[in-house]
Amino acid sequence: MSTTSATQLGPMAGFDELALVRRRGVRGWMRRHPRCTNALIICCYLLFALWSLPMAIVDMGTHVWWLVPGWLIIAALLCFRHSWPVSVLVAIMLAEAALLMIYPWNGPQMLGLWFAAYCVGLHRGLAAGLVVALPACAAACLAYLRLPAWTQKHGASIWETGVFQLPAGELGSTLWFFAVLTVIMVFTTGFSVAIGAAVRRGRAHEQEILDWARRSHELAQVGERNRIAREMHDVVAHSLSVMISLADGARVVMRKNPERAGEVLDELSSTGRGALADMRRVIGVLKKGEDVAQARRPIHESLEELYEGFRQAGMPLTVTTTGPALPDDAAFGLTVHRILQESLTNVLRYGKQITDVQVSIEHVPVTSAEEREQLKAQGFSEKEQEALGLAGSPKVIISVSDDGALLPSGAQESVGSGLGIKGMQERAGFYNGSVYAGPGKYRGWNVRAVLEPPVGKASSAKRTESLAESEKAQ
Repeated sequence: MSTTSATQLGPMAGFDELALVRRRGVRGWMRRHPRCTNALIICCYLLFALWSLPMAIVDMGTHVWWLVPGWLIIAALLCFRHSWPVSVLVAIMLAEAALLMIYPWNGPQMLGLWFAAYCVGLHRGLAAGLVVALPACAAACLAYLRLPAWTQKHGASIWETGVFQLPAGELGSTLWFFAVLTVIMVFTTGFSVAIGAAVRRGRAHEQEILDWARRSHELAQVGERNRIAREMHDVVAHSLSVMISLADGARVVMRKNPERAGEVLDELSSTGRGALADMRRVIGVLKKGEDVAQARRPIHESLEELYEGFRQAGMPLTVTTTGPALPDDAAFGLTVHRILQESLTNVLRYGKQITDVQVSIEHVPVTSAEEREQLKAQGFSEKEQEALGLAGSPKVIISVSDDGALLPSGAQESVGSGLGIKGMQERAGFYNGSVYAGPGKYRGWNVRAVLEPPVGKASSAKRTESLAESEKAQ
């Protein structure tokens, strides 16, 4: 999706909202509508209770209406199971025990306790949930011990004789049935806690992913701000330095050679327009969503135009190029352009008594298999070839040096922001390269950058495309 279309959609949703939108099916609907889910659970409990009501009426007659308040109390307690999970579970346990004492064959027995146990596992974890829920379920099941007194008062239940077909009049068999039922109830309660704990772990993992996405987004924003700052520094520092030199030159030659002064002023105006166009391209990516690949290109499409601009500013520049042509890769070309631009701008700003500036671009191609075989025939192993620099991966070596006077330490305060050399190092690092900047052995200042260019047109296009896509994503 392009930047323009994303802008038309309005503000971007937060990571939590996006995570909820991505969930599909019943589970996603339940997460997006917690109140409806709560109402459905309460309705399920009450419907199950009403379904068992006719059999309770057959067993107990009018005494069955004592069950209704207990069902309503448990339904009301389920509304607060997420807010106070442990307290609600204990309260439901007491209500379930009371209902079992009134009617041991209560239809929805332990169903409310299972819902509450799930929430304890969800909010407190597996260990805490089992410690609380299992004893609560076992304590509620102690009400089955009142079965003999209930049978003596109401007789055999229809559940006992009709549904489960237990031997009539054999109380021992019925008690064994309830003992097995108790084990089943305790097991299912623990299973409910385990389900809640599993959902808890899933949500915790999801939260970790969302936190990682937030941090990655923040780092991407910081990286984008640094990239924009680096681009703006390259544009402003270079253009202003050239413009200042041209303005100083025009002031000197204005009286002696007005025609030459006019040419210098024309170059000054052209440099200013070029700088303005560069700034518009960089800022256009942020404001209008313009093409990133187009914005990455400098206004000077060729290095010759860059050299000519410095020569117009009065720099005695000599350029030497060796080896094959540089790869036709927009990102790599921008890296070479910016390194040369920053190095020559620093010479223009800080150089004193300069009579010669040397620029050297050496492209060392990759060593072919035939050349490696020839070196092997001469007795050099592959490791020796790499160590001695006789063979290896392709390299582009950029060197900028001048013969200016070396000033004493601290004699001239830097007027820059310190982003120039750091920006060159960051650009070179993307191509597994390095940059050295420091005083020469006898005079002047030297800058030497070593880069590994992309190999092949396919890899170059892929690298450029990946750069553009990553910047659009940021």
